[in-house]
Amino acid sequence: MYCNACGKAIVDDARFCAYCGTVLGQPPAPKKLIRSRADHKIAGFCAGLGHYLDMDVTLVRLAWVLVTLMAGVFPGVVVYVLAWIVVPEEPAGTVIATAQAVTNS
Repeated sequence: MYCNACGKAIVDDARFCAYCGTVLGQPPAPKKLIRSRADHKIAGFCAGLGHYLDMDVTLVRLAWVLVTLMAGVFPGVVVYVLAWIVVPEEPAGTVIATAQAVTNS
């Protein structure tokens, strides 16, 4: 059997790769779009979208403002409010790892 992460040969009944430490036999957890509790300015939707897309949150916010101003303010605000209502907030016990949290520690 081979490790899917590093490609090295491992024991057939191993639960962890001895070389890279990857857990074997479990698919990665699917990503969920959730609003951020820690890194929010208004509702946390842009921060959640940035984390979901693995993009810088500031770039997502700037892109949102740019598209809102170009398309007319009303549609952008309506879509943001709808996203605020529809997209769930992250659970209280979990916090999305942010660059700010990493630099502060």
